[in-house]
Amino acid sequence: MLLQLVTALAALAGAACSLLAEGSGTGAVSGILPFTAGGFIYLGTVSVIPEILRNSGPGQAFLQLLALLAGVAMMLLIAHYE
Repeated sequence: MLLQLVTALAALAGAACSLLAEGSGTGAVSGILPFTAGGFIYLGTVSVIPEILRNSGPGQAFLQLLALLAGVAMMLLIAHYE
């Protein structure tokens, strides 16, 4: 639980850095946002997927994986239309 808190705080710090860098030009933002999104995707695939597969039945695991992919798709849509 403590590691989840540390991970969440790091994600918030990354989001804060990207918001602070917004006024400094497109070069800074275009470098920080992919790093932050990649961190979310990495955490989702490396830490969440094994837990889903270990603790759920096949149907429930499939639905949870679809939800994870929907989250990634939302990040792509936000990045595309921003």
